[in-house]
Amino acid sequence: MTDGPGRVLRVTQIGNASQGPGGVASVVRTVNSWADEALEVREWPTYWHGSRRRTLASFARTALRVVFGRVSSRDVWHFHLTQQGSFLREGLLLGIARRRGVCCTVLVHGSDFVDFAQDHRRLAGRVLRRAAVVFVLTDPASTVLESLGVSAVKVANAVPVEGEPGPGPRSGFVFAGEVGLRKGADILLSAWADARVDGHELVVFGDLEPRFELPAPLPDGVVVAGRVEPGDVLARLRTAVALVLPSRAEAMPMSILESMSLGTPVIGTDVGQVAEVVGETGLLVPPEDPAALGAAIRRIADSPDTARELGRLARQRVQERYSTDAVKHTFVTRWAACVAGLHPPGTATPDPPPGTREDPA
Repeated sequence: MTDGPGRVLRVTQIGNASQGPGGVASVVRTVNSWADEALEVREWPTYWHGSRRRTLASFARTALRVVFGRVSSRDVWHFHLTQQGSFLREGLLLGIARRRGVCCTVLVHGSDFVDFAQDHRRLAGRVLRRAAVVFVLTDPASTVLESLGVSAVKVANAVPVEGEPGPGPRSGFVFAGEVGLRKGADILLSAWADARVDGHELVVFGDLEPRFELPAPLPDGVVVAGRVEPGDVLARLRTAVALVLPSRAEAMPMSILESMSLGTPVIGTDVGQVAEVVGETGLLVPPEDPAALGAAIRRIADSPDTARELGRLARQRVQERYSTDAVKHTFVTRWAACVAGLHPPGTATPDPPPGTREDPA
Protein backbone atom coordinates (compact mmCIF):
# COMPACT_ATOMS: atom_id res chain seq x y z
CA MET A 1 0.00 0.00 0.00
CA THR A 2 3.02 2.28 0.15
CA ASP A 3 5.25 3.39 -2.69
CA GLY A 4 8.15 4.67 -0.68
CA PRO A 5 9.43 5.04 2.87
CA GLY A 6 6.91 6.79 5.06
CA ARG A 7 4.41 7.13 2.22
CA VAL A 8 0.81 6.01 2.35
CA LEU A 9 -1.85 5.49 -0.25
CA ARG A 10 -4.21 8.46 -0.31
CA VAL A 11 -7.76 7.89 -1.55
CA THR A 12 -10.03 10.83 -2.32
CA GLN A 13 -13.71 10.01 -2.63
CA ILE A 14 -15.61 12.14 -5.14
CA GLY A 15 -19.41 12.03 -5.17
CA ASN A 16 -22.19 12.15 -2.58
CA ALA A 17 -21.46 13.89 0.71
CA SER A 18 -21.10 11.44 3.57
CA GLN A 19 -23.37 13.54 5.80
CA GLY A 20 -26.43 12.92 3.64
CA PRO A 21 -29.02 10.13 3.67
CA GLY A 22 -29.08 7.09 1.43
CA GLY A 23 -26.93 4.14 0.52
CA VAL A 24 -24.22 6.00 -1.40
CA ALA A 25 -23.57 8.34 1.53
CA SER A 26 -23.41 5.32 3.82
CA VAL A 27 -20.78 3.72 1.56
CA VAL A 28 -18.74 6.94 1.62
CA ARG A 29 -18.87 6.93 5.43
CA THR A 30 -17.75 3.31 5.51
CA VAL A 31 -14.75 3.95 3.24
CA ASN A 32 -13.85 6.97 5.38
CA SER A 33 -13.64 4.59 8.34
CA TRP A 34 -10.98 2.50 6.58
CA ALA A 35 -8.25 5.08 7.21
CA ASP A 36 -5.23 3.68 9.03
CA GLU A 37 -1.45 4.10 9.14
CA ALA A 38 -1.14 2.86 5.53
CA LEU A 39 -4.26 4.44 4.04
CA GLU A 40 -5.37 8.07 4.11
CA VAL A 41 -8.98 8.75 3.10
CA ARG A 42 -10.65 12.08 2.41
CA GLU A 43 -13.72 13.21 0.49
CA TRP A 44 -14.50 15.95 -2.00
CA PRO A 45 -18.32 16.13 -2.21
CA THR A 46 -20.07 17.01 -5.45
CA TYR A 47 -23.65 16.29 -4.41
CA TRP A 48 -25.80 17.05 -1.35
CA HIS A 49 -29.12 15.28 -1.17
CA GLY A 50 -32.02 17.74 -1.13
CA SER A 51 -29.92 20.91 -1.43
CA ARG A 52 -29.31 22.39 -4.87
CA ARG A 53 -27.35 25.30 -3.38
CA ARG A 54 -24.94 23.08 -1.44
CA THR A 55 -24.58 20.77 -4.43
CA LEU A 56 -23.58 23.63 -6.73
CA ALA A 57 -21.15 25.06 -4.17
CA SER A 58 -19.57 21.67 -3.45
CA PHE A 59 -19.28 20.79 -7.12
CA ALA A 60 -17.57 24.11 -7.86
CA ARG A 61 -15.10 23.63 -5.01
CA THR A 62 -14.30 20.07 -6.02
CA ALA A 63 -13.95 21.07 -9.68
CA LEU A 64 -11.29 23.62 -8.68
CA ARG A 65 -9.42 20.93 -6.78
CA VAL A 66 -9.63 18.49 -9.68
CA VAL A 67 -8.41 21.07 -12.21
CA PHE A 68 -5.78 22.92 -10.19
CA GLY A 69 -4.90 20.81 -7.15
CA ARG A 70 -1.41 19.37 -6.93
CA VAL A 71 -1.31 15.62 -7.50
CA SER A 72 0.99 13.18 -5.75
CA SER A 73 2.10 9.78 -7.00
CA ARG A 74 0.29 8.21 -4.05
CA ASP A 75 -3.12 9.62 -5.04
CA VAL A 76 -6.18 7.62 -6.03
CA TRP A 77 -9.37 9.48 -6.90
CA HIS A 78 -12.32 7.18 -6.26
CA PHE A 79 -15.56 8.28 -7.92
CA HIS A 80 -19.07 7.24 -6.87
CA LEU A 81 -21.46 7.07 -9.85
CA THR A 82 -25.13 6.11 -10.00
CA GLN A 83 -26.91 7.20 -13.15
CA GLN A 84 -28.25 10.26 -14.95
CA GLY A 85 -26.77 13.44 -13.45
CA SER A 86 -23.75 11.79 -11.87
CA PHE A 87 -22.51 10.61 -15.26
CA LEU A 88 -22.46 14.22 -16.40
CA ARG A 89 -21.28 15.78 -13.13
CA GLU A 90 -18.71 13.29 -11.87
CA GLY A 91 -18.08 12.04 -15.41
CA LEU A 92 -16.73 15.47 -16.40
CA LEU A 93 -14.37 15.51 -13.41
CA LEU A 94 -13.27 11.95 -14.13
CA GLY A 95 -12.24 12.96 -17.65
CA ILE A 96 -10.19 15.90 -16.34
CA ALA A 97 -8.54 13.72 -13.70
CA ARG A 98 -7.47 11.12 -16.24
CA ARG A 99 -5.98 13.78 -18.50
CA ARG A 100 -3.96 14.91 -15.49
CA GLY A 101 -2.60 11.39 -15.07
CA VAL A 102 -4.34 10.60 -11.79
CA CYS A 103 -5.17 7.00 -10.92
CA CYS A 104 -8.99 6.99 -11.08
CA THR A 105 -11.40 4.27 -9.99
CA VAL A 106 -15.20 4.15 -10.01
CA LEU A 107 -17.77 2.39 -7.86
CA VAL A 108 -21.11 2.10 -9.65
CA HIS A 109 -24.19 2.26 -7.40
CA GLY A 110 -27.92 2.25 -7.92
CA SER A 111 -30.69 -0.17 -8.79
CA ASP A 112 -31.43 1.80 -11.97
CA PHE A 113 -27.89 1.77 -13.33
CA VAL A 114 -28.40 -1.21 -15.65
CA ASP A 115 -31.43 0.37 -17.34
CA PHE A 116 -29.60 3.69 -17.56
CA ALA A 117 -26.51 2.11 -19.13
CA GLN A 118 -28.60 0.21 -21.66
CA ASP A 119 -30.51 3.36 -22.62
CA HIS A 120 -27.38 5.56 -22.71
CA ARG A 121 -24.74 3.13 -23.89
CA ARG A 122 -22.49 5.71 -25.51
CA LEU A 123 -22.40 8.00 -22.46
CA ALA A 124 -21.97 5.17 -19.95
CA GLY A 125 -19.21 3.50 -21.94
CA ARG A 126 -17.35 6.73 -22.65
CA VAL A 127 -17.34 7.80 -18.98
CA LEU A 128 -16.47 4.44 -17.46
CA ARG A 129 -13.66 3.70 -19.92
CA ARG A 130 -11.84 6.68 -18.37
CA ALA A 131 -11.40 4.77 -15.11
CA ALA A 132 -8.51 2.41 -14.44
CA VAL A 133 -10.81 0.16 -12.40
CA VAL A 134 -14.61 0.00 -12.33
CA PHE A 135 -16.16 -1.70 -9.30
CA VAL A 136 -19.75 -2.99 -9.49
CA LEU A 137 -22.07 -4.51 -6.92
CA THR A 138 -24.24 -6.78 -9.06
CA ASP A 139 -23.93 -9.39 -11.79
CA PRO A 140 -26.32 -7.52 -14.16
CA ALA A 141 -24.15 -4.41 -13.85
CA SER A 142 -21.06 -6.45 -14.69
CA THR A 143 -22.81 -7.96 -17.72
CA VAL A 144 -23.96 -4.65 -19.15
CA LEU A 145 -20.48 -3.17 -18.71
CA GLU A 146 -18.96 -6.13 -20.52
CA SER A 147 -21.31 -5.39 -23.44
CA LEU A 148 -19.91 -1.84 -23.45
CA GLY A 149 -16.32 -3.06 -23.55
CA VAL A 150 -15.65 -2.12 -19.93
CA SER A 151 -14.05 -4.65 -17.58
CA ALA A 152 -15.59 -4.66 -14.11
CA VAL A 153 -14.57 -5.96 -10.71
CA LYS A 154 -17.50 -7.23 -8.68
CA VAL A 155 -17.31 -6.28 -5.02
CA ALA A 156 -19.60 -6.13 -2.03
CA ASN A 157 -20.56 -3.17 0.06
CA ALA A 158 -18.90 -3.28 3.46
CA VAL A 159 -20.31 -2.41 6.84
CA PRO A 160 -18.59 -2.04 10.22
CA VAL A 161 -19.46 -4.78 12.70
CA GLU A 162 -18.98 -3.35 16.17
CA GLY A 163 -20.05 -4.47 19.62
CA GLU A 164 -22.55 -7.16 20.49
CA PRO A 165 -26.32 -6.73 20.10
CA GLY A 166 -28.06 -5.87 23.34
CA PRO A 167 -29.55 -8.78 25.30
CA GLY A 168 -32.85 -7.02 25.99
CA PRO A 169 -36.20 -7.69 24.31
CA ARG A 170 -36.84 -6.24 20.87
CA SER A 171 -39.94 -4.53 19.57
CA GLY A 172 -41.18 -2.88 16.43
CA PHE A 173 -40.33 -3.06 12.75
CA VAL A 174 -38.30 -0.54 10.74
CA PHE A 175 -38.38 0.70 7.16
CA ALA A 176 -35.37 2.81 6.10
CA GLY A 177 -34.98 4.40 2.69
CA GLU A 178 -36.70 6.75 0.28
CA VAL A 179 -40.41 6.36 0.98
CA GLY A 180 -41.99 5.62 -2.37
CA LEU A 181 -42.75 3.11 -5.08
CA ARG A 182 -39.21 1.86 -5.78
CA LYS A 183 -38.68 0.84 -2.16
CA GLY A 184 -42.19 -0.64 -2.03
CA ALA A 185 -43.59 1.68 0.64
CA ASP A 186 -47.10 1.30 -0.79
CA ILE A 187 -46.84 -2.49 -0.58
CA LEU A 188 -45.53 -2.30 2.97
CA LEU A 189 -48.33 -0.08 4.23
CA SER A 190 -50.93 -2.33 2.62
CA ALA A 191 -49.31 -5.45 4.10
CA TRP A 192 -49.01 -3.87 7.54
CA ALA A 193 -52.68 -2.90 7.57
CA ASP A 194 -53.73 -6.46 6.73
CA ALA A 195 -51.21 -8.15 9.04
CA ARG A 196 -52.75 -6.62 12.19
CA VAL A 197 -49.60 -7.02 14.27
CA ASP A 198 -50.50 -6.26 17.88
CA GLY A 199 -47.94 -4.80 20.26
CA HIS A 200 -45.56 -3.54 17.58
CA GLU A 201 -45.07 -0.31 15.67
CA LEU A 202 -43.74 0.22 12.16
CA VAL A 203 -41.28 3.12 12.09
CA VAL A 204 -40.76 4.62 8.62
CA PHE A 205 -37.49 6.53 8.15
CA GLY A 206 -36.68 8.53 5.03
CA ASP A 207 -37.72 11.31 2.69
CA LEU A 208 -40.84 10.98 0.59
CA GLU A 209 -40.22 10.09 -3.04
CA PRO A 210 -41.39 12.95 -5.30
CA ARG A 211 -45.09 12.64 -6.11
CA PHE A 212 -45.59 9.77 -3.66
CA GLU A 213 -48.39 10.35 -1.18
CA LEU A 214 -48.93 8.51 2.08
CA PRO A 215 -52.43 7.19 2.70
CA ALA A 216 -54.66 9.11 5.07
CA PRO A 217 -55.23 7.95 7.66
CA LEU A 218 -52.13 5.83 8.15
CA PRO A 219 -52.64 2.21 9.23
CA ASP A 220 -52.60 1.65 12.98
CA GLY A 221 -49.13 1.44 14.47
CA VAL A 222 -47.34 3.29 11.65
CA VAL A 223 -44.98 6.07 12.76
CA VAL A 224 -43.54 8.26 10.00
CA ALA A 225 -40.25 9.60 11.36
CA GLY A 226 -39.03 11.21 8.13
CA ARG A 227 -35.38 11.98 7.59
CA VAL A 228 -33.21 11.70 10.69
CA GLU A 229 -29.50 11.35 11.36
CA PRO A 230 -28.03 7.99 10.23
CA GLY A 231 -27.10 7.18 13.82
CA ASP A 232 -30.74 7.51 14.88
CA VAL A 233 -31.79 4.92 12.31
CA LEU A 234 -29.10 2.52 13.51
CA ALA A 235 -30.11 3.05 17.13
CA ARG A 236 -33.71 2.08 16.35
CA LEU A 237 -32.62 -0.88 14.24
CA ARG A 238 -30.56 -2.15 17.16
CA THR A 239 -33.73 -2.70 19.21
CA ALA A 240 -36.11 -3.64 16.37
CA VAL A 241 -37.53 -7.06 15.63
CA ALA A 242 -36.74 -6.75 11.91
CA LEU A 243 -36.01 -4.41 9.03
CA VAL A 244 -38.67 -4.53 6.31
CA LEU A 245 -37.60 -3.47 2.81
CA PRO A 246 -40.08 -4.66 0.13
CA SER A 247 -38.32 -2.99 -2.81
CA ARG A 248 -39.28 -3.36 -6.44
CA ALA A 249 -35.65 -2.76 -7.47
CA GLU A 250 -32.33 -2.70 -5.62
CA ALA A 251 -28.61 -3.21 -6.12
CA MET A 252 -27.00 -4.02 -2.76
CA PRO A 253 -28.82 -1.85 -0.20
CA MET A 254 -26.71 -0.66 2.70
CA SER A 255 -29.70 -0.64 5.04
CA ILE A 256 -29.87 -4.43 4.81
CA LEU A 257 -26.19 -4.84 5.63
CA GLU A 258 -26.41 -2.36 8.50
CA SER A 259 -29.44 -4.13 9.94
CA MET A 260 -27.79 -7.54 9.72
CA SER A 261 -24.62 -6.21 11.36
CA LEU A 262 -26.74 -5.24 14.37
CA GLY A 263 -28.25 -8.71 14.67
CA THR A 264 -31.58 -7.52 13.25
CA PRO A 265 -33.01 -9.85 10.58
CA VAL A 266 -34.36 -8.66 7.25
CA ILE A 267 -37.74 -9.13 5.61
CA GLY A 268 -37.16 -8.21 1.98
CA THR A 269 -37.86 -8.99 -1.64
CA ASP A 270 -35.89 -11.13 -4.06
CA VAL A 271 -34.52 -8.31 -6.22
CA GLY A 272 -30.98 -7.23 -7.09
CA GLN A 273 -28.40 -8.81 -4.80
CA VAL A 274 -30.74 -8.98 -1.79
CA ALA A 275 -31.04 -12.77 -1.84
CA GLU A 276 -27.26 -13.12 -2.17
CA VAL A 277 -26.69 -10.86 0.83
CA VAL A 278 -29.43 -12.19 3.10
CA GLY A 279 -29.12 -15.88 2.28
CA GLU A 280 -30.93 -18.03 4.86
CA THR A 281 -30.75 -15.37 7.58
CA GLY A 282 -33.99 -13.55 6.73
CA LEU A 283 -37.32 -13.88 4.97
CA LEU A 284 -37.68 -12.99 1.29
CA VAL A 285 -40.94 -12.62 -0.60
CA PRO A 286 -41.78 -11.75 -4.21
CA PRO A 287 -41.98 -8.02 -4.98
CA GLU A 288 -45.44 -6.45 -5.13
CA ASP A 289 -47.00 -9.22 -3.01
CA PRO A 290 -48.57 -7.62 0.09
CA ALA A 291 -50.14 -10.91 1.23
CA ALA A 292 -46.78 -12.71 1.30
CA LEU A 293 -45.14 -9.71 2.95
CA GLY A 294 -47.82 -9.55 5.64
CA ALA A 295 -47.41 -13.26 6.35
CA ALA A 296 -43.65 -12.80 6.77
CA ILE A 297 -44.18 -9.89 9.16
CA ARG A 298 -46.63 -11.93 11.23
CA ARG A 299 -44.26 -14.91 11.33
CA ILE A 300 -41.46 -12.79 12.78
CA ALA A 301 -43.77 -10.94 15.16
CA ASP A 302 -45.28 -14.17 16.48
CA SER A 303 -41.94 -15.92 17.06
CA PRO A 304 -39.32 -13.91 18.97
CA ASP A 305 -37.08 -16.99 19.08
CA THR A 306 -37.10 -17.20 15.28
CA ALA A 307 -36.30 -13.51 14.98
CA ARG A 308 -33.47 -13.82 17.50
CA GLU A 309 -31.90 -16.82 15.74
CA LEU A 310 -32.17 -15.21 12.31
CA GLY A 311 -30.56 -12.08 13.71
CA ARG A 312 -27.67 -14.10 15.12
CA LEU A 313 -27.11 -15.79 11.77
CA ALA A 314 -27.39 -12.47 9.94
CA ARG A 315 -24.69 -10.86 12.04
CA GLN A 316 -22.44 -13.88 11.57
CA ARG A 317 -22.95 -13.74 7.79
CA VAL A 318 -22.01 -10.06 7.66
CA GLN A 319 -18.89 -10.66 9.74
CA GLU A 320 -17.76 -13.38 7.36
CA ARG A 321 -18.64 -11.76 4.03
CA TYR A 322 -19.33 -8.04 4.31
CA SER A 323 -17.28 -6.70 7.20
CA THR A 324 -14.55 -4.12 6.66
CA ASP A 325 -11.88 -6.82 6.96
CA ALA A 326 -13.62 -8.95 4.33
CA VAL A 327 -14.10 -6.18 1.74
CA LYS A 328 -11.42 -3.53 2.28
CA HIS A 329 -8.57 -5.72 1.04
CA THR A 330 -10.06 -5.99 -2.46
CA PHE A 331 -10.32 -2.23 -2.87
CA VAL A 332 -6.92 -1.42 -1.39
CA THR A 333 -5.18 -4.04 -3.51
CA ARG A 334 -6.70 -2.60 -6.70
CA TRP A 335 -5.93 0.98 -5.65
CA ALA A 336 -2.30 0.12 -4.90
CA ALA A 337 -1.90 -1.71 -8.22
CA CYS A 338 -3.38 1.27 -10.06
CA VAL A 339 -0.90 3.67 -8.46
CA ALA A 340 2.02 1.31 -9.10
CA GLY A 341 1.01 0.96 -12.75
CA LEU A 342 0.84 4.70 -13.34
CA HIS A 343 3.99 5.51 -11.35
CA PRO A 344 6.58 2.72 -11.59
CA PRO A 345 9.59 3.00 -9.26
CA GLY A 346 11.83 5.88 -10.26
CA THR A 347 9.12 7.76 -12.22
CA ALA A 348 6.83 8.95 -9.43
CA THR A 349 6.08 12.62 -9.03
CA PRO A 350 7.58 13.67 -5.69
CA ASP A 351 5.30 14.69 -2.88
CA PRO A 352 5.25 18.41 -2.07
CA PRO A 353 7.32 19.59 0.89
CA PRO A 354 5.64 19.39 4.32
CA GLY A 355 3.17 22.21 4.81
CA THR A 356 2.64 22.79 1.08
CA ARG A 357 -1.02 22.92 0.03
CA GLU A 358 -1.97 20.31 -2.55
CA ASP A 359 -5.35 21.75 -3.48
CA PRO A 360 -6.96 25.17 -3.39
CA ALA A 361 -8.68 26.20 -0.19
